[in-house]
Amino acid sequence: MVMFGCATSEPVAITKVNPYHLKSTSIVATDDRMLEFEHRRHLYGAIDRSDSSKKMGKYYSVFWKTSTRSPATVRFDYRQPGTGFQILTKEIEIVRPKRSNVTKFEILGDEYKDGGGVSQWRASVVESGTVVAEYASFLWKE
Repeated sequence: MVMFGCATSEPVAITKVNPYHLKSTSIVATDDRMLEFEHRRHLYGAIDRSDSSKKMGKYYSVFWKTSTRSPATVRFDYRQPGTGFQILTKEIEIVRPKRSNVTKFEILGDEYKDGGGVSQWRASVVESGTVVAEYASFLWKE
């Protein structure tokens, strides 16, 4: 019997990281309805120009899988041009992960305006204090 699929042999793996850069408050004029939807989704809830500008920035969706289903922390390390070589970190704890997970990170508002866009990043999954999966941008240097 032959089986095909996109299974990973690792107990925990980051399969991809999707970035989205919201840099304009005006709706994107495009024939691609998916792009228009993505833009409107990130602006959802903004009532005036001030609210919209607070939503401008970088959004990251970290897709990861686990067969251990153990509690984990998803960590997002990044650098911005305005902060030099300083590594900034955001963490989200996942108490009961599913087999397939999506964890979202945002660099928005003043943080985005003051530091600039994200120039390099690294996503990792940590279980019991140990990094068990990692996925980094091409420009990431330790």
